[in-house]
Amino acid sequence: MLLLFIVHLFGGKAGKVLSAVFLVFMIIVFLIQMIYYDKFKVFTSIFSVFHGTEQVLGFGSEIIDSILKNIGLIFLCFIPLIMYLLVLVKFDLRKIHFKEGCIRVITACLFYLAGILCLMIPHSGMEPTLELYLNNRPSIMVMKRFGVMTSFRLQLREMVIEFDNSAIKKTVKLFNNTKFDETEVNQMDIDFSSLIASESDPMIKDMHQYFANQPATLKNEYTGMFKDYNLIMITAEAFSDYAIDEQLTPTLYKMKTEGFDFKNFYNPLWEVSTSDGEYVNVTGLYPKPGVWSFSQSYGHELPFVLARQYQKLGVETFAYHNHYYNYYDRDLTHAYLWENYKGLGNGLDVKATWPESDLEMIQKTSDEYMQLDRFHTYFMSVSGHLNYTWTGNTMSSKNHEAVADLSMSELSKGYLAAQIELDKAMEQLLKDLERYDHLDDTLIVIAADHYPYGLEKENIEELSGRKIEDDFDLYKSTLIIYAPSMEESIEVDTICSSIDILPTVSNLLGFEYDSRLLMGVDIFGDQMPLVVLADGSFMNGEVKYDAQNGKAVFLDKRISETRLKSLYEKAAKKLEMSAWILEKDYYRSLYLK
Repeated sequence: MLLLFIVHLFGGKAGKVLSAVFLVFMIIVFLIQMIYYDKFKVFTSIFSVFHGTEQVLGFGSEIIDSILKNIGLIFLCFIPLIMYLLVLVKFDLRKIHFKEGCIRVITACLFYLAGILCLMIPHSGMEPTLELYLNNRPSIMVMKRFGVMTSFRLQLREMVIEFDNSAIKKTVKLFNNTKFDETEVNQMDIDFSSLIASESDPMIKDMHQYFANQPATLKNEYTGMFKDYNLIMITAEAFSDYAIDEQLTPTLYKMKTEGFDFKNFYNPLWEVSTSDGEYVNVTGLYPKPGVWSFSQSYGHELPFVLARQYQKLGVETFAYHNHYYNYYDRDLTHAYLWENYKGLGNGLDVKATWPESDLEMIQKTSDEYMQLDRFHTYFMSVSGHLNYTWTGNTMSSKNHEAVADLSMSELSKGYLAAQIELDKAMEQLLKDLERYDHLDDTLIVIAADHYPYGLEKENIEELSGRKIEDDFDLYKSTLIIYAPSMEESIEVDTICSSIDILPTVSNLLGFEYDSRLLMGVDIFGDQMPLVVLADGSFMNGEVKYDAQNGKAVFLDKRISETRLKSLYEKAAKKLEMSAWILEKDYYRSLYLK
């Protein structure tokens, strides 16, 4: 009704042109979300559309595939425009009088107010509809509850104005800070009471109150297990547990079975897929919906990132990415966090293929940092990226022979062939560590950025050998924490996820950090990890809750509704606090040394 009012203000030919423009605009919004979701299994944001169009267009062939796959739905989206051009454009579009215009505006406002009142109607899930509408919530939930155009408008609102939703926020009472002996807990000496008293920003004050009330995790038998070790950390593109096979990927199999063997590790998919997956692995924070969180963190105080922890000890840090060095603004973020950063185009001399070789990245970099007594090195791999076809993936083609005789679909074989390149890279890495005499003082951590969304559900079921019932099954993955010096493997049954990597590794390395200020927990600690998905669904050892349909599945014994609600609120609060930490550069306000 609002757009119709604008059109009639102009009337005549101008109004008709404006009508067509509005229709085309809405069609484009729908098409962008349709194609993006088909390819990446998440909805995109306005920020990504304007900030990352050039990078998305780099997947030109995949986008064309999605267009052809969805050509029928795409045609349906154009029916309103076709009808308008064939029929409605012939009608006279007169200008409206002032009184008539006022009536239309008032009517539009009444419809809007009626819609707001409808938001107060109880919903089957735990997420109140009004709160979902007023807060900056995950786009998949907003899209499901309100539709494409309202989701677009709400994102635009978040970009244009700083929306005050304090009226619906729950206040948090400040308890007295519990004092612990610093040898017992992973907690730093932060005087939250003084910080709260001196803080003028109400949002930062709320954060001080929230974190002051969080319990710190106790130190445990694994604290400092790898103290003074070097660290090599890898975010592995589309890596998963079904990429590990004793015959096809023997080095990855060795690392998993001879290190910490995580049986219930989950790797959620976030709005900005790879970049958000990196952000979670590196920072221990959940990404903020609607933006590129890693890019937005550039210049922020991030004291608990492992690179910063090592730099604090005077250890030199390195980061490498074997695709274009500035993809997802890594030329800013990675050069900011690690002292030495190289990618394709700024010093990493790997052959430009699609995708590039993880093996070649290892071969070209080991000499740069392994010659040092101490180091921390981070890799963002790319060999496992979609598409998994023999013509669309150079790594799949390169390792085709190794999977040629497998009795499975071509797409599944293509995925395994691409991951074989990562295995070859790890084999080379271990050889180089031995050559430089660093096998006994180096810890290796490998985790995916996201699940292999380039595969269809039937391919994932074929590879994993299990029925995919929900998103939790879809995101079930593996975490590798391995040191060649380990005398025996350690099986870990705890339900956990990528948000827990940073506190867990920090504890293993014996670093000083404040566990209250991270969203995950030490997997080996006294607190039960909480796996939280992008839509607000969550799982721990007690329950699995699906936020999209409001249903809970109890894993051990039935827990009370009070306990279920407290877990829901805990998950929602973690997502909210993470967004606020990014928005306010919160760690800087703590004056941590």
